[in-house]
Amino acid sequence: MGFIQALILCGLMLAVTACTHSGTAGFSAAEQQQLAQVEFIRPYELSRADVSYTERGEVSGSSCQAAASQPAATQAEALLRLKLAAAAVGANRVILRQCRQVTTPACTASWICIGDAHQQQPLR
Repeated sequence: MGFIQALILCGLMLAVTACTHSGTAGFSAAEQQQLAQVEFIRPYELSRADVSYTERGEVSGSSCQAAASQPAATQAEALLRLKLAAAAVGANRVILRQCRQVTTPACTASWICIGDAHQQQPLR
C-alpha cells in the first residue's frame, strides 16, 4: 500500500470512528449495546500476537431513503448497520472494505458499506 493510500485509509477510519459514536438515537437499546461491542479495526491488526481472530465472513450495512419525505440516506447510518450485521454473526471487530453510494429501484438515495467480520479473543 502506498503512502497516499495509507493516508486516505487512516482518514477514512478516523471518519468512521467519529461517525459511529454519534447518531445512534434511532436505534433500540439492544442495538446500541451491540454497536458498542463491535469496533472497527485495520487489516494489519489481524497479525497481532496477543489476541486471536476468527473470521465470521463478509457483512454489509445500508442506508436507504425510499421517499423524499423520509430522512436522507447517510454513510454514517450504513456504517452503524454494518456494525449491527457484524454483531449478528457473533463478531466484535469489523474491517471496513468500502462504502459507496448506490442506485436501487427501491431507494431514491442509498449507501452501502461492506466489511469483513471477525471475533477477537485473548490468547489462552
